Amino acid sequence: MTSEQLRQRSEFLGTQVITREGGRRLGVISQLWVDIDRREVVALGLRESMLSGVLSSTQQIMLLSSIRQIGDVVLVEDSEAVEEDLDVEAYSTLINCEVITETGELLGKVRGFRFNASNGKLVSLVIASLGIPLIPDQVVSTYELRSKKWSAAAPIA
Repeated sequence: MTSEQLRQRSEFLGTQVITREGGRRLGVISQLWVDIDRREVVALGLRESMLSGVLSSTQQIMLLSSIRQIGDVVLVEDSEAVEEDLDVEAYSTLINCEVITETGELLGKVRGFRFNASNGKLVSLVIASLGIPLIPDQVVSTYELRSKKWSAAAPIA
């Protein structure tokens, strides 16, 4: 991918991953894994379907850098995009993590985030008192904490 593409975490979830070589379906994106120290999405968790996560904890892992094109589906070159031995234990999903100021004040919990799909860099965090994304935004007040400053939260309109 060459151009900057800003995406919400929620936009990626449930998106099919297809190979350019042969059009093989590898699965659907069920999780995004973030390197907190580098503040970037590094890997995607794939499952057979979104419901398979309820029935099984098995997921395949693919590096974000394997993506060649994003549209209604995510295209990768071939099935080699799936990493056999990538350990995601060092990464975080960020969801429901507490956001705390330097002075120790709790701002809220992460409900989602926006990132640059070209390089994985986090652009902003969506935070609220409850970090559970399944609760509709209309029920809780949400704020967007932008990466430029990471020091001030702005309400989401």
